[in-house]
Amino acid sequence: MPRITLSESTRKRLIIGAVAVALFGAGADAVWQTAWTTHPAHTAALTAAPTTAPSTGDPLTGAAPSATASDRSTSAPAAARNALTAWRSTNPSATPQPDTAGSGSTITEVLRIPVLGRGWAEPIYEGVGESQLAAGIGHFPGTEEAGEIGNMALAGHRSGIADPPLRDITAITPGSLIEVTTDQRITYTYTVFSISTVAPTDVDVIAQVPGHPAQTPTRPELTLITCWPADGHAKRVVVEAALTSETGGA
Repeated sequence: MPRITLSESTRKRLIIGAVAVALFGAGADAVWQTAWTTHPAHTAALTAAPTTAPSTGDPLTGAAPSATASDRSTSAPAAARNALTAWRSTNPSATPQPDTAGSGSTITEVLRIPVLGRGWAEPIYEGVGESQLAAGIGHFPGTEEAGEIGNMALAGHRSGIADPPLRDITAITPGSLIEVTTDQRITYTYTVFSISTVAPTDVDVIAQVPGHPAQTPTRPELTLITCWPADGHAKRVVVEAALTSETGGA
């Protein structure tokens, strides 16, 4: 997926403003500002959930649900499979395909985690706002793309919607495989090496080197984030994986 070149200051303002508001509402912007100032090496950041979650708040972000939001999670696996079928049937080479529409905007990649089921597949959308997370998996803006050196950070719901993609996150263990397929017919396979639970304020988990924002990345990694406990958002479950193979694209 081509990137738009922005100045560093403009990119930071866009990520801090747009993503913070989409995830947590305007009240969390100050936390984003503090996190970014403290960790200037970050390309993107998580932020803290509200101290007291609203009783009807989103279990991943703590944000109050929108009255106009549409939960299309039940159609997400079909959308992912349709995208895979279209890419395979119309793309004989590594040429990027035209946009594939999904209910959360354009499907940029497809995520598959075999341990969650043979047919488990979810569309990946750019952004981690309400519309993306209600329709599949969201990619944190500013973090790496599949296969790139650095950290591809993804988020998804564990509860709070009709068919949360990461409901069975506890089935993932070290050694489990996570596959990301792009519209260039390339499948990147990551192997899980760490699973942890962190505070919502631990923004380092989506640094280019997770947990070490000052370091320079040397390998492609993937971080998958969801809520903890299953019906709350007091902490975050963080699954870390490293790229172990790449297939397709020709």
